[in-house]
Amino acid sequence: MPLLKAVWAAGQDAGATVFFTWSSVDSAAMASYMKLGMVPGYPILLFEGAPRKPPPVASAYDVETLEKSEAMALDQEIRGTGRSVDHDFFDNWGLQGRQVIRAGEVVGYYYLGKGGIGPVAWKKPQHGEPTLTLACREAATTASQIRLSIPGINHAALRYAFDAGLRLTSFAHFLTSAPFGQMAQYLPSGPGLY
Repeated sequence: MPLLKAVWAAGQDAGATVFFTWSSVDSAAMASYMKLGMVPGYPILLFEGAPRKPPPVASAYDVETLEKSEAMALDQEIRGTGRSVDHDFFDNWGLQGRQVIRAGEVVGYYYLGKGGIGPVAWKKPQHGEPTLTLACREAATTASQIRLSIPGINHAALRYAFDAGLRLTSFAHFLTSAPFGQMAQYLPSGPGLY
């Protein structure tokens, strides 16, 4: 708790107004987070496996190498912050970033690495399935098993994972001091960087 309070204070000093964490199912840890004001938002569900043949992607969608400025603009819209340093981290870590284009406009993005997919974001609900399909197809070309971490609030991605034949293998909890963003159009990269 002393370390958690120190981190919380440092966040406040840096201007943070919303706090959240990706928590294990450890009840003592969860109680500590909740005492500070981070209450359960939703589960985070890990899906893994070899996807069955994904649905066809409409010919109107293309994929290009991700431009950081496009990712930051989409993050600002979906997550409420551009998170430049996170994209630097993903690039330095060797993840492959892709932007999804429809009618000349960037409508989504995804990162890939060693079968892992995420983060993933899309502008409008109708771009979710094409973005996930493109990401899963590309990930499956480089790894025999793929992984998606899906916020429980993202029902479209949950349905997609089950339809693709992926297995629910684990879960964690997302606790937050306040709701933010449009998490029904987002998949995180993992517990280190949401």
